Parts: sequence; C-alpha cells; structure tokens
Amino acid sequence: MTMIAALALSLLTPLPSAAQDSKPAIETLRARAQERMRQDLSIYSREDLRALEELYQTANRDLRGPEAKSILQRVVKEYPKSNRAGSAVLYLAQMSSGAEREAYLQAAIKDHSDTWYGDGVQVGALARAQLALFYAANDKPSDAKKLAKEVEERFPGAVDHGGRPLTDMLRSITGR
Repeated sequence: MTMIAALALSLLTPLPSAAQDSKPAIETLRARAQERMRQDLSIYSREDLRALEELYQTANRDLRGPEAKSILQRVVKEYPKSNRAGSAVLYLAQMSSGAEREAYLQAAIKDHSDTWYGDGVQVGALARAQLALFYAANDKPSDAKKLAKEVEERFPGAVDHGGRPLTDMLRSITGR
C-alpha cells in the first residue's frame, strides 16, 4: 500500500476519542455543512437535488466498485455548483494517483473550497491538506509547506473524517 493510499484510508477511519473530545466543534462544523447544503436549493430544484443525491449515493455505497469513478464524474459534470460536487471531486482524487490525483485536488481547491461533507469536513481544507501531503511525498517541500500554512490560517479547527484536526496530520510538514 502506498503512503498516499494509507493516508487516504486513515482519513476515512474514525477515532472515537477524537470525535468525543471535540464534539462541540464538530457539531458547529456539521451545522455549517448543513447550511451549505441548503444553499443548493437556490441553484437546483428539489427534483434535481433528489436525482443528484441518488446518483451520489450510488457511488458512495461502493466507492471501490467499477462504476464509482464514472458516477462521481457525472455528479461533477451534471451538478458542478452543488455541494456534493466538492465531495465527489475529493473522492475522485482519493481514487487516483500521480498527476491525475494532483489535478483533482487542485480542482477541489479551486472550484469547491466552499463545500462540505455532511460530517463537518470542509472539502477545501481537506483537499489542501491532502495536496500538501502529496507534495511532501513528491519532493515539493516548499509547495507542501505553503499549503499546510494555508490550512492553519484559513481553516482553523478543520478536521478529517475521524474528527482529528488537520493541523495534526500536517505536523510533519510544518514542524509544529
């Protein structure tokens, strides 16, 4: 298993103690995620949002399945301004490697920084953290440090899917 694959897997594995320790903060992040999701109602009809959610959940049920990647690409293409498009792009990055992974992470940052997963994870923050780790693993330490610093400054309190602060996973880059 590559370092990036192991990291991606660790980001999806919850740590109950971390989530319990930061419960008020997590609840605040989840509320912000819900607010962003409600904004989709000003862009898409309820029928469109039902179709989007059905499509997204089809991929989400089996992210390792043969159709998941193409379904997530459809989500991004057909509903580019939706909150779910941000999550889809980040999942696509996690399914990819090399230049394709980097491109998806850059797209998540550029086009979907304001989107959220329902568990309170900010797509923009997590994409920056993952891209920083990608750069650190690919001999681009100055790019990695720049992104790690951006996570600290622009996304204080941002967490991964296990409720762990993103700054914790970036310590190897920032030295803090």
